[in-house]
Amino acid sequence: MADHQDEPSTGSATQGSPDSQHSSAPASPKVAPFDEAALMRKMLLSVPEVAFLMRVGVRTVWRLMADPKSKFPKPRHFRGRTLLPRDEVIAFLEGESR
Repeated sequence: MADHQDEPSTGSATQGSPDSQHSSAPASPKVAPFDEAALMRKMLLSVPEVAFLMRVGVRTVWRLMADPKSKFPKPRHFRGRTLLPRDEVIAFLEGESR
């Protein structure tokens, strides 16, 4: 019996073939989308920035804004953007943690 594991692969099926299992580019580590220290210097935050600070999804922030029972800060609308005051968001987070 011949041992096929010691033989180098000579087949052209895995070399350059689109069916090969090798990735075309190395995976990159996931980087946080926002810098928390930089966000704390801003007066108004966008919905994705608030979601990052709260550690929830963007959709959850929209649901909190739509629910009057949640006591979530009222958003401000500037030129088609929805922004939330940083101090009110932080106060909401501190109130929720109690």
